[in-house]
Order: sequence, then structure tokens, then C-alpha cells
Amino acid sequence: MNNFSRQFMRSLMVAIILLVIGAGSAFADYAYYFPYFSSSTSKGEVIGLQLHNTTNEAADVKIAIMDPDGVTLKVESWQLASFGQRAAVIGADLTEAEGSFQVLSTKPLTGFAFLFANQMRVMYDMKMTQTALSKLDIPQVAQDAEWGMRILVANPGEDAVAVNVTYRAPEGSSPTAAYTFDLKAYGSAVVKLVDLMNGWNLPELSGGSLELVTDGAGVVAFATYDSLGSGGSFYAGIGAVDPTKQEDNFTSTRSQYAVVSCSAPGYGSGAHALIDVEKPRSVQENLLPAGSDIKMAAQGEFFYRIARSGSDSVTKFAATAPATPVWQYSTLGDEAASNPQSMIFASSTKAYIPRFNSDKMWVVNPETTTEAGFKTGAVDLSAYADADGLPEMTQGVVVNGKLFLVLQRLDQDNGWIPQTAYLVVIDTATNAEIDTKSPDSGDLKGIPLPVKNPWNIVYKDGKIYVNGVGSYASSWAGTPADYSGGIVSVDPSTYAVKMIIDDGDDDNHPYGNISMMTVVSATKGYFVAYAKTYDGDLEENDALYSFNPTTGVVSEAPIAAFPSGKVPSETSVSIPALGVDDSDKLWVASNTSSGGGSLTIINSDDDTVDQVQSLNLNPQGIAFGTWE
Repeated sequence: MNNFSRQFMRSLMVAIILLVIGAGSAFADYAYYFPYFSSSTSKGEVIGLQLHNTTNEAADVKIAIMDPDGVTLKVESWQLASFGQRAAVIGADLTEAEGSFQVLSTKPLTGFAFLFANQMRVMYDMKMTQTALSKLDIPQVAQDAEWGMRILVANPGEDAVAVNVTYRAPEGSSPTAAYTFDLKAYGSAVVKLVDLMNGWNLPELSGGSLELVTDGAGVVAFATYDSLGSGGSFYAGIGAVDPTKQEDNFTSTRSQYAVVSCSAPGYGSGAHALIDVEKPRSVQENLLPAGSDIKMAAQGEFFYRIARSGSDSVTKFAATAPATPVWQYSTLGDEAASNPQSMIFASSTKAYIPRFNSDKMWVVNPETTTEAGFKTGAVDLSAYADADGLPEMTQGVVVNGKLFLVLQRLDQDNGWIPQTAYLVVIDTATNAEIDTKSPDSGDLKGIPLPVKNPWNIVYKDGKIYVNGVGSYASSWAGTPADYSGGIVSVDPSTYAVKMIIDDGDDDNHPYGNISMMTVVSATKGYFVAYAKTYDGDLEENDALYSFNPTTGVVSEAPIAAFPSGKVPSETSVSIPALGVDDSDKLWVASNTSSGGGSLTIINSDDDTVDQVQSLNLNPQGIAFGTWE
């Protein structure tokens, strides 16, 4: 082709492009770009194009094939009926031609191209690109005795551009090499990675990435990756992607994580696990093994591991680094053991730690960076001590500037017999106890509860709910179960208490002891029926019931995922914890004595199982935090 002919064809191509996409929709409203075209007998390469018309109107399509200098070699025309599709080799009559091509259409299309090489023995698929970009990333690089790569780049615009190629090693950080080349208007180039490496004095590359940056409107790119040069038969195409455009991949619903305390079957050791609440639920488990008597608390992006009896400490973690402590501080004061039970947050800088073996609840600053700044105060609860000198403080919730704290009041010196339990109310601004003026509290300011041995406390839809266990039967002590528990609601404004579910008496206790409870809404809650009975090697499973927190009506039968029934003791199911995430799904921690631990996630609207997530250790507690 002489210079006049080349100039004429370049002008023709510019005219076509301007008509199609630059100066209004004279012919086409849609343009798609492919960085490589080849119709070479010597290389054995051809391009197969597949297009689909996605509309109910016919589409007029033109395929413009250009050489590396941007000169139009050929324009082919296709007609696609409504929702029609076509696949064919393009530019088949061109001999020893190479370059790039564009697809111009009056209607939106989907499609891709195949690069057939080595006389049809190799095939790469090229994505149809709709936008030229000034920054592209090729996420895999390899060039050695086995692997070879080509970088295929095209400029679909009417102005020349300079393309800078930067290589980064697998460990990332700063670029280690760079190369710049020019592309004419509508031009293209095939860059062999081995040629770049020769200029970079690199003998081989076994990983890393390439970044392509232009000084103009942008380019499209593609890479071939194969082992053909070494006689192998592996080959693949690698798309060049825009690393800055991640909006479609950003999952804004990744709002919550669950952090779970776990123990080994024999309680000889423990660890924690972190799980994404939204699907797919990625799991990180066996994190920072420690003792088994641990519980979890969470506030935003940080969570806290509370090491209880014998360990007496709190460890802070960031959810983004769940096995790396931010700090670890002791909860010991003057006492030999404090046995911290939970961590209740009034704000990001103020939390309360109930200490089971003390009559002083600590006030702490979770954001401190020094142990001296951890404890900021204490709340004296000695007025509620029973005969053993302790009030047995455990769990709590903060509602409208008030902490509602559970005092179990178990007489540890006389067989752990439950005394009258209390809910004390603390002003979180002053740490002073509020007088609830309950008629049965006597000289005490707190709220006496009609259920004994309270375990769980939750706040939902304007009400506080507390469940009481009473006392479990003890086979080794020969004592029967005591049915003095149930579920109550408490009004956080008036402090009025209402019995929702009574667990019964010695003669009639349909659910056994109510060991766990949580609430999803004013009309939906769940509790665990603990009715362990022993018959030789058989043991009763824990059962899970739903109930209406407003009316107290209990489901006629247990939830199907956790029915009652006797099974061999090593396979009997225990449910040590319940939790509810922000999408109102119920999380059930369950385990067996043989070590089969799992989390069962249940849809609260119909009680069907959403997922069962097996764990290496037995889950014992659940807390939810948010990714922030």
C-alpha cells in the first residue's frame, strides 16, 4: 500500500469513527473495542467473533479492522435480527494481517472474540471492551523457560497516546521496571514480555503484575499466556482491567461480622473465630489459642476476648486483624480472682465489665493504649451480696443512657442455690445507681426479678427481656431440677416487670429449664429447652422453640433444626449460645460431647435453615460487630 492509499484509508477510518461515535449517531450508538486482530497463515492465527443483539429491534453492525498504524484494512457489515446472534471468522481474506478491530452497532450488543492460533490448536477468548481507559492492570505475569506472554494493546481514539508499562514484583510496593511506547490514532501494538525483560535485565519472571498508564484518552489491552514455547499445551488469555473502578464489586452489605468463642471438647483449650455475616460467609477460626473459658464482646470494628475464671483479662482485636492483639489488660483488683463475664458498651470510650468474683463492677476505656488508662472507675454493688459476699454480676444492656445489669445472686457457699435475682439500673453519665422504686425491692434500689438464676438479657423494640434458668438437675449431687425460671419483660422507662413464660413446676415443666433466650422482634423470639435426662447411654437433646414475646405463646413443636429426643450421649446436641444479626437471622451455636461444633443460621421469618457452618472447635458464645 503506497503513502496516498494509506492516508486515504486513515481518513476514511476517521470519518467512519466520527460518524459512528464522535459527531453524533449518524450510523451507530454503540462502539466496542478489541485490542488484537490477526489473519496470518504463517502464524496460523484467525479471529472468530460472536455477537448477540440484546434488543427486540434489528441491529446494523460494522466491524472495522485496522493495522498497527491505525489504517483501516477492511470494514465488514453484519445484520442481526431482534435478539439475533452470529458467530463467524472476520477478515478471513486478509493475508498476513495484524492489528486491532472495533465493532460499531446501532443497538447494544454482547459478545466476545476467539483468537485461534497454531492452526486452530490454541484458543484465547477476548472480552468485548466498551470503554478505553487510561489505567489498566494485568494481574498475572510470567516469562521463563516454560511460560511466555504477549501484551496486546490498542488505541481506539483519534489522537496518538503514549503508553507506560510498569512491572511490580509479587510482593508489591514500588515498581521495579518501566517501559514506554507510542500508539498512533486507532493504532495497536504487540509487546512481547521477553523483549521488555531484556531491557530490564531480568532473566525471568515468575509472578507479579503489569500496570498500563496512558497520557491520553485511554487504551484497551489483553495478554496471552501460554507454555507453547517450551512444547507445552497450556494457554490462557488475561484481560486487562481498570483497578480504580471497583464500585460494582464493592459489597456495601458487608456490614457485620460475628466473632465466636470456641472450646475444645474436653475444655482443655479454646480459641475464637471470625465469620462474615453476609454470604459468602468466610470463616477464620482457631485464632490465637488460649484457655477455654472465654467470651466475646464487640463494638464496631473492634472486638474483645474476655478470659474469665483463672485468666482474668480482656484482649482487644481489630476485626481486620483478628488474631493480632491490640492490647491485653488485667481485670484483677485486690481480689485473687475477678472472673470477668462480659463487656457492656455505653460508648466507644466507655464500657462496663461485670466481675463475677467481686462486688465491684469496673468502668473502663476501650480506646486506651495504656493499662494505666484502662480502668477509669468502679460501681459498688456490695449492697446486693448474698451470704457468700458476692452479688454474682453477669450481663447487661444499655438503653437510653441507662445500664441494666443482671445480678444472679447465687449462694456459692451453700450449693450455688439461687437467691432473688436483681436488675440494677446505672446512670451511664454518672455511674450512679438509679432508684427504680420497685415495690418489692425493700432497701435496695434495683428491680427484683420473678425468675431465678438469670442468664440472658436483650433489648428489642422498646422492651428488655431476661430469661431465668432456675437450677439444673445434678446427677452427681443427686438434686432435681428447680423450676423457678422463665422469661420476663421489663419496661426500661417505668421498670414494670411482666412474666412472659413460666417454666412450670415440679409436676408440669413442658420445656425443662429455659437455658438460653433471644428476641428478634416484638412478636418473635427463641429459647432453648434444656431437659437433659439420662437413660443408660442415652441423653436428651437441647430443643429450640420460638415464642411471641408480647403474648407469651410458644410454638407447638420445637424448630425442626433442633428437635428434642434421646440419642447416644456422645452425639447429643447442646446449645450454649444464641444470637441475632442485623438481617434478623438467628445464629445457633451447637456442639456435641464428641466435638462436632457448628453454627446453624436460621431464617427467622419461617424458621428454615439458611446455612450450617461447621467449626473445628465447639462454639460457646456469639457477638456481632460492624466493619467500619
